[in-house]
Formats: sequence, C-alpha cells, structure tokens
Amino acid sequence: MVHVGIIGLGWMGELHAHYLSQIDGCKVVACCDTDAKRAAEFAKKYGATPYTKYKDLLLDQDVNTVYIVTPQKYHYEIAMATMQAQKHMMCEKPLALTAEEINGLRKQAIGYTKKITINFPQRFSIATQEAMEEINNGALGDIQFMRCNFRFSMKKHAQTHGAWIFDKTQGGGLILESSVHMWDAVRYMTGREVESVCAVAHNNEKANFEDNFVCIANLQGGAIACVDMSGWLPENAATDKRFELIGSKGSIYLDEHRHYMAIQSEQKVQNNPGMYTDGLTYKDSLWHSSVAGGVMRFNENFVRCILKDIVPLIRLEDGARASEITWSITKSLKSGRMEKVIYGQ
Repeated sequence: MVHVGIIGLGWMGELHAHYLSQIDGCKVVACCDTDAKRAAEFAKKYGATPYTKYKDLLLDQDVNTVYIVTPQKYHYEIAMATMQAQKHMMCEKPLALTAEEINGLRKQAIGYTKKITINFPQRFSIATQEAMEEINNGALGDIQFMRCNFRFSMKKHAQTHGAWIFDKTQGGGLILESSVHMWDAVRYMTGREVESVCAVAHNNEKANFEDNFVCIANLQGGAIACVDMSGWLPENAATDKRFELIGSKGSIYLDEHRHYMAIQSEQKVQNNPGMYTDGLTYKDSLWHSSVAGGVMRFNENFVRCILKDIVPLIRLEDGARASEITWSITKSLKSGRMEKVIYGQ
C-alpha cells in the first residue's frame, strides 16, 4: 500500500490529493502546511494526520511516500530530508534553484533504493503518448526540428498559487517555474539533449519577471528547437499549447487545448491494429481537467512504480536537466548571446 504524506497544501497539493485518493492501492495518510487551519481542514477531508512542520511528517512511520508541493525555494531542503528519511518522493518542478542544490540532490540519490519522480505531466498527455508511439515506430525518421508554444494567463496566479509565483528568487516566473515543462518535453520527445540556448524576453515592469519569451536551442546531432511562451494572455483566456516535430520522414503536430492531433508520414500511421493511414487525429484531455488528464496519469504511474518496483518514467535527473536549461536561458537574456547548457557542474 502506498501511504502518501503531502507537504504543501495549496492549489497543486489539493489537486494531487484529489487524484491520489482515487487510485487503488494508495491513500493520503498525512499532510503538512504552515497554516494549521488549512492542515486541519485538509486532514479532515482526506482522513489524514495533520502537521505544521515537515520534519514531523517525515517522522510518521505510516508515511512511505512524500509529495513535495511547496514553493520551489523549499524543494532542496525538504527533498534532502525526505531522502535521508528513506521515503519514496515526488517533487514538484522546478527541482531546485542552484547548481549546488541540484548536484547535492544528485549525490544524495546515488544508490538510493526508493522511487523518485518529478511532476512533468506533459509526458502523460494522451497526445504525447500517441506521438511517442509513432516516433518510436520510426514515423518521423530522424528528428530535425521541434517547436513548442505554451501560452496561458498568469494574471490571477497570485490568488490561486500565491504571490511567490512571480518572484524569481523563489523559483517563480515564466522561465524558471513554467518553461521546464517544455524543455522536458523537448528532451523526451526528441531523445536529444539541449546543448545551447539563445533567448529574448519581454519583462513585466509591474511584476518584474519575464511574461513572454522565445528561445532557440541547439540539440545533440544538429537538431534545433524553438520554445515560445506567454504567461500574460487575457484573464480567463483558454490555454494554448502546441507542439510540432519535423523529421526526415514525417511530422507530428499537436494542438492539445483544441483537442486536436495530426500526424503525417511517408511510412504510414497505424490507426487500428494492422490498419494504416496517411493522417490521424486524436482527442486529448488537459493536464488538470475534470477528467484528470496528465496529472492523474502521472500519479497513477508513480503509484504503480512503487507497488510494482518499476523505475519511474520521469527521474530526478530529468528534473535536474530541465532546471539547468532554464538557468542558461536566464544567462542568455543577460549576455545577449548563445549560451552553453551546463549539466552536472
């Protein structure tokens, strides 16, 4: 049985608890927040033990799995303590804020026998999973280009997520807090590492963070990628998230938030067992939708990995590398030049 203790009971902590409580073989048994009232209300809702100090939760012998859902500036401290307590661990992204922290977690994870994962739900989008099946089957051939567009409204995020979401010193901002999703998607879907980046951005003067940016990246093997993001769509605007991959044999276009996916390939695409066509469309649900989407499937996968002793699809190193890419983007914004992405130094 997977017994989860959730540290950080904001919007995302509540979301994880909602999904975890629906998974067979899993139960939320403890929760922690510095707001004692919130912890008590949360505990009553899920039948869990409330705590106001994460170290007390880690001492709870009934907890074998910890979910770290706090603002990013606390990730390193809590993650280190969780590994020292020998618990399975899910940490929200970005994993940590400095190279020293990232490398400290890498070192601590050497030989670690418990499961560790980072929340990148894009990998568990049905559209992504369908696309990866075709990529792995060779429908695209050699991938040469990937484009990611991710646009949404952060204008109410202070109310829903907390004001830290705009504070870059706490891991907030569009690049540090959000673009890690896209860089993990680039690494996962192309199967290539990001080697260097060059970026431009628009700075939000009121909030003092980059609310729009575009980044061009060189990937291993000569491939390239382009990621453009906006966090400043009008209030209540629909999220816009699209991907395009082009290879030597074919291309894939995903328009997830319009529930559309299209694949074309010279190799033909399987639309039913043994049946192939030139194109394919597929409906998908969103990350956090009422029918669960990628976050629900992410949690189902992690629980299964713990119960079945399977290596998670997303590991600590994936979280580390996504963070390291964003630091090079920030460096490029300051230098105005292409900057090398440095991993593990």
